[in-house]
Amino acid sequence: MCGRISQDVDLENFFVKVDWDVFWRPQPGTRLKFNVPPGTTPLVLHDAGGTLTVDRVFWGYKPVWYKRGPVSNARLDTVLKGSGFWKPLLERRVLVPARGWYEWTGEKGDKQPWFICAKDAQPILMAGISAWKSGQETSKETGFAIVTDDAAGGMVDIHDRRPVCLTPDNARAWLDPDTGTNDVLDLLSTPRPESAFQWWEVTRAVGNSRYQGADSAEPIKK
Repeated sequence: MCGRISQDVDLENFFVKVDWDVFWRPQPGTRLKFNVPPGTTPLVLHDAGGTLTVDRVFWGYKPVWYKRGPVSNARLDTVLKGSGFWKPLLERRVLVPARGWYEWTGEKGDKQPWFICAKDAQPILMAGISAWKSGQETSKETGFAIVTDDAAGGMVDIHDRRPVCLTPDNARAWLDPDTGTNDVLDLLSTPRPESAFQWWEVTRAVGNSRYQGADSAEPIKK
C-alpha cells in the first residue's frame, strides 16, 4: 500500500541530474510538503504533447459510476489482468516524485509510523495511472492512483505492499506516449528492488495528515 508520501525533494536539481528537460512553474503560495495524503493534489510528472511537465493532480480515482470512495492505489496484479477499471488509465501515465513514503506497524491505537526512501537519497519515481489529461480540471473523477505490488525482503516487516518505483530510464519510457501497452506492463513488472531502499521509525505526529513538521521523515531518537 502507499497511503502517505513525502514530496520534500529538490526536484529541479534531480531533473538536471537525470538530463530531463522539464517544464515546471511553481504556483505562488504553494510549497513541497512533508506529509501528503490521498484526497489532496500532489505534484505529478507527465508528458504534455512531448514536453515533460509538472502539475498538481488529485490523488485518488473515482469514475462517475463507482459507488465507493476514490481509490488511491492500483494493485499490480489487477492491472496486469486487464481490469476494466484500470485499463483505460494506462494510456495516461504519470510519475509521482517523492522523497519516500510512510507505512505503519503495530496494533490499532498504537501504530508506529515508518519512513521508506531510497538508499542513494535521490527522489523516487512512483508509477501512477490517471484519468486526467493536460489542461483538464483535476478532481476525483480525473485523478490518479499509484500502482502497488507485493513487498519482499525485509520490507515485508513494515507492510506487505509497496509502490512500484521505477529507475530514471524506465520512468522516462513509462511517460513516453509511444511506449506500447505490453512494454508498459513490462516496466511495471521490473521495479527497483527492495534492496534499493532503507527505512526507519519516525515521529507519531505524522499520523495526523495535517502535520507538516520538518522532522516528519527524520529517524526518531531512542
